[in-house]
Amino acid sequence: MRVLNQSGVRVARRRGQVFRAGTALGLTALLALTGCGGGDPGGTTKEGLQKITFLTNVPTAGLTWAAELVAQTCGHFAKEGLDVEFQYINGAPAGVQAILAGTGLLVRPGDTDTMQSIETGAPIVNVGAVQKGGSTLRIVSHKDRPLDSAASLDGKTMGVGSTGGSTKVTLDLVLASARLKPEALRRQVVGLTPAVFNLVETKKLDGYVVSLDTAFTLQQQQPDAVVFDPSTVTSAGSNNYVTSTANTQDPAKADQIRRFLRGVQAAMKAIIADKANGYPETKKCITSGKYDVASLKDQKVTQQAMDVYVESWQAGGADKLLQTDPAAWQRTYDELVKSGLIAAGKDPGTWFSNEFAPTGAS
Repeated sequence: MRVLNQSGVRVARRRGQVFRAGTALGLTALLALTGCGGGDPGGTTKEGLQKITFLTNVPTAGLTWAAELVAQTCGHFAKEGLDVEFQYINGAPAGVQAILAGTGLLVRPGDTDTMQSIETGAPIVNVGAVQKGGSTLRIVSHKDRPLDSAASLDGKTMGVGSTGGSTKVTLDLVLASARLKPEALRRQVVGLTPAVFNLVETKKLDGYVVSLDTAFTLQQQQPDAVVFDPSTVTSAGSNNYVTSTANTQDPAKADQIRRFLRGVQAAMKAIIADKANGYPETKKCITSGKYDVASLKDQKVTQQAMDVYVESWQAGGADKLLQTDPAAWQRTYDELVKSGLIAAGKDPGTWFSNEFAPTGAS
């Protein structure tokens, strides 16, 4: 898995900003660094599989990527005629820019990142919802100084994986639910591993934002850890597959997107069927590849995290895997508007498409 450099590549986050010449220069630099396009339908392996690149905006060492990892390691992508390369690029804003540069075919940012990027001028579209029904990020703190409500974040220092992306907007929305401005919280970029809890214990941080399985791992390993769920005060937080509008209008790339989503859906169904047995086949698939997912080493953590992810995939119905719920999408937009994080008066219904997502439960 290659790592992409996001230096100098940002998506404008303020309302009313648009993509300017400087953005084009940043995209050129990004292409020069990576040296390859991500969705070239002419690229094939010796097995006849079409090569595509899927950008992961956080590291793949977590169960949030379970469906994609299983699709790759247990052949669901291959059955769709695809050889999918995962490339890590730090943060959703850089991922969106890379998609526009042609470095990858798809990236998986949060709903809030997608909406803010489109509202500020990015020609992208959501083509498939993954985790639905609220955020799967968690805020971890110490029981002696618990961050267990939105108001408790006021004046605190929070560890985050990046200064932009879903983490930032999630915290902004949590703060807004308590009538607090984004500036009410100081943010420091840190790692997202369980070991970072030491910074909370030593009071260098008041808390930090982690993935779901990391939160469960901390609850197992650290009796002093307190976990707060942002979805108790916000409705936003789903994440989705994003591509450029140009890709959706290219017949060959549109076909690759459909096949990618069919592969993910097949993996989701296999994992859902594996739930009753404690996900042994899921673990076998992922660990058979080159991926080291620490949370798979603790069966209780695996069970807890995967149960939540499986439920989130099926939000709105098991027959609607990967389909965006228009009502939920609208609620997220309305929440962003109310919080002052996006302009009012837009039609977010034009910012997603269910045309590419497979239909039906079978």
